Amino acid sequence: MIHALLSGLLAFCQMAIAEEITENHTHQVSLIELEDADCAQKDGKLIALMNSDGETTFEVWVDRWFMDIQTPDHTKHVLLPGQAPAPLGCSSTHAGDQHWTVHSIKIIKR
Repeated sequence: MIHALLSGLLAFCQMAIAEEITENHTHQVSLIELEDADCAQKDGKLIALMNSDGETTFEVWVDRWFMDIQTPDHTKHVLLPGQAPAPLGCSSTHAGDQHWTVHSIKIIKR
């Protein structure tokens, strides 16, 4: 009986922690398109990750998609307040189009 209660309490705590970590910060972290000469030669834009919050540092995990197929690229970016956008790559390559999606955003420091 005690084991079942402790297991239930542990599961509840893990869910609460997971909710806190995956809290939605999409209004502060976003994928943006920038003009770039190299990307323009391939009819694309430079895709970058931007932190628009002036006080918070975020840890962001991003997934890359190439020709609408998710690649094994799962990269972590630490975005500091006031930092220039972090470039990810061109939206178009000689071999095909690619894009990125945000997998998770976590506050590191306020």
